[in-house]
Amino acid sequence: MIIESPSRIHITLIDLNASIGRVDGGVGIALEKPNLKIEGDIERDIIIEFDNTLYNKFPEDFLNKIKNRAYNIAKDILNYIGKEGIYLKFLSLFPSHSGLGSGTQLSLAIGKLITKLYNYNIDIYEIAKLLGRGGTSGIGIGAFKYGGFLLDGGHSWKEKKDFKPSSASKGIRPAPILFRHNFDFDITLIIPEGEHVYGKREVDIFKKYCPIPLNEVEKLSHLILMKMLPAVVEKNLEDFGDVINKIQYLGFKKVEVGLQSEVVKELIQSLQKSAFSGLSSFGPTVYALGDKRFIIETANEVFDKFGVDGEIIFTKANNIGYKIW
Repeated sequence: MIIESPSRIHITLIDLNASIGRVDGGVGIALEKPNLKIEGDIERDIIIEFDNTLYNKFPEDFLNKIKNRAYNIAKDILNYIGKEGIYLKFLSLFPSHSGLGSGTQLSLAIGKLITKLYNYNIDIYEIAKLLGRGGTSGIGIGAFKYGGFLLDGGHSWKEKKDFKPSSASKGIRPAPILFRHNFDFDITLIIPEGEHVYGKREVDIFKKYCPIPLNEVEKLSHLILMKMLPAVVEKNLEDFGDVINKIQYLGFKKVEVGLQSEVVKELIQSLQKSAFSGLSSFGPTVYALGDKRFIIETANEVFDKFGVDGEIIFTKANNIGYKIW
């Protein structure tokens, strides 16, 4: 059996002020590429392998970390259903801590694959809570299950009681998806060398910069509700892109952009001159919508200016979520 799950853009968290009784919330888009693909079968022990092509694409230490994480995820799921073994072979991967949501997709894909192989019909949200995913943003879980453009409703402040990233929000009920729609615009990903924010540093950032001023949360909410969501439904790229550009200078997204490298900051600003561009989660992945020739030329000019390497990926929305066969 094989499972394929999307990556995702996380456009922004919405409310890190929490004064009206809820916290977090977010908007994002599931992507066709890059993706995670895993082959699985029932085994007596936990066996994890990689397709030979991945050894040429990723460093050995990265693959070892993925192997260890996959082993722990598999063990947790197997213990939950009372089984002992699984064979997992990774056929495709995408980088960790780059703003594309690899951690959630890894957890959900392995969890769904194992439960399906053993004929257990366990809901994705139950798997997510078991594995400690979705405690801040619900976009990754929504991307896996539904695909498309997504808005989640965050968490009750009474339940969460603090400003924390997903990695430090274990046991919190995953956020509900309030809005989901097919997304029809092409997307370009630019992944430069930049800051990779995770772990204790991520926790410290939430503590330092939250709560976000209420007026910024209100302005962001207004833009999302009255301009971004209608633009998605009406397929209006100009309005959608205008909100993307403005979001980079509002709320918690302003914090995330401010902590990035000068390469990433200049890339976003340069792309916004004739396209629409933003930072996915903490980055360093930058996404852009608009004229592809301009986007490529601008990205390469910035790479050359700073003497860095980067990857450019042309993709579009995954509008169906995970696939299993």
